[in-house]
Amino acid sequence: MITRRRVGVALKIMISVVLVWALMGSVGAQGALDRMLDVSPLWLSVALALGAVQMLIGMVRWRAVLVALDAPMSWGQTFRFMYIGAFFNQTLPSSVGGDAVRGYLAYRAGMGLGPAVNGVLLDRIATVLALVLLVVVVMPFAVVTGEGAQWFAQGVWIVLVLALVGTETLMLLDRLPSNWQRFRLIAGLSVLAADARRAFLHPIRMPVLMFWSVLGHVNLSMIVFSLAVGLGVEISPSQCLLLFPPVLLAQTVPISIAGWGVREGAMIAMFAMAGVSAESTLAVSILFGVVMVVVSMPGGLFWMSSDIKTIKDAQAFAER
Repeated sequence: MITRRRVGVALKIMISVVLVWALMGSVGAQGALDRMLDVSPLWLSVALALGAVQMLIGMVRWRAVLVALDAPMSWGQTFRFMYIGAFFNQTLPSSVGGDAVRGYLAYRAGMGLGPAVNGVLLDRIATVLALVLLVVVVMPFAVVTGEGAQWFAQGVWIVLVLALVGTETLMLLDRLPSNWQRFRLIAGLSVLAADARRAFLHPIRMPVLMFWSVLGHVNLSMIVFSLAVGLGVEISPSQCLLLFPPVLLAQTVPISIAGWGVREGAMIAMFAMAGVSAESTLAVSILFGVVMVVVSMPGGLFWMSSDIKTIKDAQAFAER
């Protein structure tokens, strides 16, 4: 199992390196690097500040899910665990993602296994739903052109339907035949279904959760907008709100480290519909990745000051 994990991590690193290298080779590495070095210090500072705000938004969103599951943690614990998870996601090429780490930390802090696991899963599901809803709302107000614009609009509606049907199906998984409950996976899915209904069908909890989820994506899009302005790229906030959320969705595919390579390729394809050159988009994407790494660094200090000095226990937790 350890060998498999290491091979998986090595493959992700290789894919990230190959994708970034290929993109820089096709777009022009020197031009992209020159653009990055010319970024406005003021707008770079704005992006870093918004990155710090993103951590706070993520903390409140995750806690909103835990409150819905009647398993809230203190604000201090939620803040520390969220930051540690971000540190693992952004900086460590390990076989355990930040979600598994913060779930494990919540479990170690006394939370039940079900809420610890499902709280993280439902947090991710809420962010995906918010991604799609944000794009649907912004789509009529953002001007995009090019051959891919029509296909993009059609794809958005298809993804929306799939997301809604998928979420509804999730909430019905505990309706499976009772004799199937003896299987561990089915029993776990049944608990997840009940927790999903508690989070997504509550008249107050659901709007609160969606608000923080959408706000997180808006904030990330504004980080991209700030960096674009700092590089002199002509793009509107509404275009960033429309075109960057699908990039976030693409980089969740677990084939690279922290989305590197996947994010750059997706951004070049998406932002071309706003008339942004590949060279400029590549510079913005790389700067975005650097900003998120820098912002997550305090999570390393929280981790080192905790009693969790290795990730072996988190690996075992992720496999439960």
